[in-house]
Order: sequence, then structure tokens, then C-alpha cells
Amino acid sequence: AQLPQKIMGMNYQQRFQMFCTLLFLSALFFALGFFVGLPTIALRPQKFAICFTFGSLTFMASFGILKGPWAHLRGMLSADRLPFTTIYIASMLLTLYFTFQFGGASGYLLVMASSALQLLALLWYLISFLPGGSAGLSIVLRAMCRILQPVFVLCAKLHATVMGYCFTYLTSSSSNSS
Repeated sequence: AQLPQKIMGMNYQQRFQMFCTLLFLSALFFALGFFVGLPTIALRPQKFAICFTFGSLTFMASFGILKGPWAHLRGMLSADRLPFTTIYIASMLLTLYFTFQFGGASGYLLVMASSALQLLALLWYLISFLPGGSAGLSIVLRAMCRILQPVFVLCAKLHATVMGYCFTYLTSSSSNSS
């Protein structure tokens, strides 16, 4: 389908720039969720849930800007995507509700369950909305891995170095105190 020339006063190039910006912001929220939220998920699943939910919202908004908000909404409400839309939006709302309303063990389980449902719905979203479906997703993921491989390698080396220093410190301080 051909994209309209102007949406919200922006031409396609401006919308694509906004799409990329929102996609980057989404990736930032997801990164915060995984690198800050996951390590503390046993104690505070809310950190992960909030970051992940805002990542999901900005991810959806990026496609809304690119295609136009009404066109995107019509696509999400089409008969074949309505189950996904219902589950995805409900999972985000439930995640936020459980995050802010419940504490303790029951709150932990509710936040984790709604976050897991949200993750599955996001994967479903990726497969159904990307051009080419699962094949398109595979191409995009391979390209992202190729681009991000140097970053992952650097992070792994840094992590190994820090863990080595920590291990050396812990073993030398325990042998000194003996």
C-alpha cells in the first residue's frame, strides 16, 4: 500500500526520521528493562515492567507515525489482527495496573505474568506487522545482530574484565583475612 504524502503535517522523510527516533527510544526502554530491570527482577519486577511497557508503547507509536495514526489503528483493529490488539493492549494496561496497585508476592506474580503476556504479544506484533512476516523479522534480526555484534563483544569483554577483578578482589581479601 502506498503511504500518504502528508500525515500530521510531516512528509514521508520526516515521518521516517520520527519513526527511527521512536524506535531508538523504544530500544532504549527495552535496554533499560533488560539491563537494569532484569538483574533486579527478583526484588523489584516493577522496574522491568515499566521500562518494558514504555518500550512497547514507543514501539507501537513508531509504526503509528510511519503509517499514520489512523491507518495504523485501522490495521490493528482489522478482523485478523483484533485478537492480537486486544491481548497486547490488555497486557500493557494490566502490567501497569499490577505494577502500581499490587505489592508483595501476589503483585510479583501478577506483574511477571502480565509482562510475559506482553512479551509474547510483542513478538506476535513483530511477526504480523513487519513486511514479509517471520521471514522479514529474520532478515531484520540478522542485520541487527551483524550491526550490534561489536557492541556485544565489547560488553562481554568488559563484563569478563569486571568479573575477573571482582573475583580477584574477593579471593585476595578472603585469603588475607584467614
